[in-house]
Parts: sequence; structure tokens; C-alpha cells
Amino acid sequence: RVPAKTQSALLEAMQEQQVTIEGETRHLGKPFMVLATQNPVEHEGTYPLPEAQVDRFLIKLTMSYPSAEDEKRMLATYNQPVAELSPLIGPDDLLRLQTIADDVHVSDEVFDYVLGLVKFTREHQSVYLGASPRASLALLKAAKALGLIRGRDYVLPDDVQALAALVLTHRIIMTPDAELDGIDPRTVIREAIDRTAYKTPARRA
Repeated sequence: RVPAKTQSALLEAMQEQQVTIEGETRHLGKPFMVLATQNPVEHEGTYPLPEAQVDRFLIKLTMSYPSAEDEKRMLATYNQPVAELSPLIGPDDLLRLQTIADDVHVSDEVFDYVLGLVKFTREHQSVYLGASPRASLALLKAAKALGLIRGRDYVLPDDVQALAALVLTHRIIMTPDAELDGIDPRTVIREAIDRTAYKTPARRA
């Protein structure tokens, strides 16, 4: 619900990890991240985010209604104050994990697979604007983190596939005809995964 000038300031924060106020630049602390929510129904009084800013969000999650069991758990814990929560991890621990994730190995086979998926989105007849080079970097970065979470020091094509929709969906713009036909970015990404060949990397010792 913020105007373009404020969105421009947010873009600086997301890209440069700094903000400039009345000519004075202030660096933001680490770790730094931006979370945004989007209501798919209510648009009155809102301003659309420009493509350059949307491209800087690593992933986009679509949340549906919770299951009956999860909703019951929500009701049972509703009156528990947030003040009683305790942190599970500190900033220094998070920065250390980010450094470890950066060192996760990526083989040439995985590099080629990421590039193949992104190229598919750019050449699809239903796509007006395909995934950008920033999308390739984001998909690779996310896959490295997932490889680490899964207990490995290397990335597999399975990691890339698991994250492709989360990382690429909001970065793809469909043609007007495709939108009228009900073809959305997730359809394109499913096709990309089904049709893009890959070689399994050699197992690391």
C-alpha cells in the first residue's frame, strides 16, 4: 500500500542492504531479509510491485487454508503470548550457516540443468518475459541451501526441481493470450522440469 517513492527506497534496501534518507546513507545490519505478504483478493488502495523489485524476492509461497488438524492447533495455542517464545537460533548462527551454504559444491551438470530450466521459460511460446539471470542465481542459491538442509555438501538436480516453482513462478510473465487460456507460470515450470534433460553428477567422496 505504499507509493512508488517508498517502493524505490525498499528496492535500495533489498539490493544494496542500505537506505538513504535525506542524502544520508545508513547500512542495514546482518542478517537482513525482507518478507512481504500479498492478498490475492483485495487490491483496492494498493500499488503493484515493479518487475525489478519482484525479481529480488528469493521465493514466493502460496498459502492455502490449513488442514483441520493444523487449524485446531492454532485455536489451542491462540492465547499463548508471543512474549513466551524463545529463539532457536541467533544472528551469528544464521550467518555461519549462510557461509556454509555458500560453500556447498555445484557440479557442471547442475549448472547446466539450472540454465536449461531458465532457458526453457524464456523460449516458451506462452511466456512474454522469462526468468532473468537473477532467477538463475536465486535458484542455485536456494538449491545449495536445500542440499545442506538435506545433509549434503553438494547439490543434486532433485534439489533444483524441488525449488523451481517457488523460485521462478513470480519471475515469469505470461502473454495475454496465455492468461486468457488459463496457462500460468507453474504450468510452464512443470513443462520445463518434464522436458529439460540433465545428467546425474558423479557422487562426491
